Order: sequence, then C-alpha cells, then structure tokens
Amino acid sequence: MKIKRMATFLLIVMLFLNQSIPAFAETSPNVSQSVGIEVPITPQWTNTNDVKLDLYFVNGKAECVGIINGISGTSNISATFKLERKGLLGWSLENSWSTSSKGASLSFYETDTVAKGYTYRLSVTAKVTANGVTETVNTSVEGKY
Repeated sequence: MKIKRMATFLLIVMLFLNQSIPAFAETSPNVSQSVGIEVPITPQWTNTNDVKLDLYFVNGKAECVGIINGISGTSNISATFKLERKGLLGWSLENSWSTSSKGASLSFYETDTVAKGYTYRLSVTAKVTANGVTETVNTSVEGKY
C-alpha cells in the first residue's frame, strides 16, 4: 500500500512540475527550416527570387531596410513598406512609404522616430512584374525597441 501511495505521490508531483515549466517556440521569417529531410521550407514565388527586410533601432529611430530581387526578365517592381507599432488594441500605422523600380531589383531605406518599450513591425507588399506576369508578394519582420 505504501508503494502505491508513493508512486501516486510521485506521479502527481511530476504532473505539477510539467505544468509549471513554460515552453516557447517561435519561427523567424528569416530562418529556413527543414522537416525530416534537408529541404528548406521557404515561400515560393514565380517572379521573385527573394525579399529581405531588416528593422533595427538606433538612438530613437527605426531603421527600415528592404531588398526585393526579381527573376531574370523582371521589368518592374512596385512596393509599399509600412512601419506599425503594437499597442493594446493591435497594430497601428506609424508610417508608410511607396517606391518602385524599373528593373530586377528594388532597394529601400528609410528611418522614423520610435518610442522605447514598444514592438514594431516592418512589412512590405510588392507587385513584381516579369515576362508580362505580375505577382504580389508580402512579408514582414518585427522588433522591440
């Protein structure tokens, strides 16, 4: 009887210990992952080779960087970049920039004033035209200041 009580007690303690240990997992959009085999999981676009975004903070400013590379034959890239701040009610727009390029790549750099203690998101929506076909690509990155 004592062994059953001890086993029951140990089982209960183990269950409570498992409940008190949090586990966190987050996927960064800039990190490719593999599942079972060595094949990276990445967004697949027809006209776009890659979209790179970077958001970092220096002396009260958000530095927003973006590069969009189209495939050979890309004739036009137009993009809207948005900087948003996360608040109690969700995301609010801080600033928005539109730019375009008559070629296979587009580079973007802008800064905006930010407040400490908030999470910010830089997102892009771009239309990439190659060989007469236009596709829309979207991605974003977040950072805390």
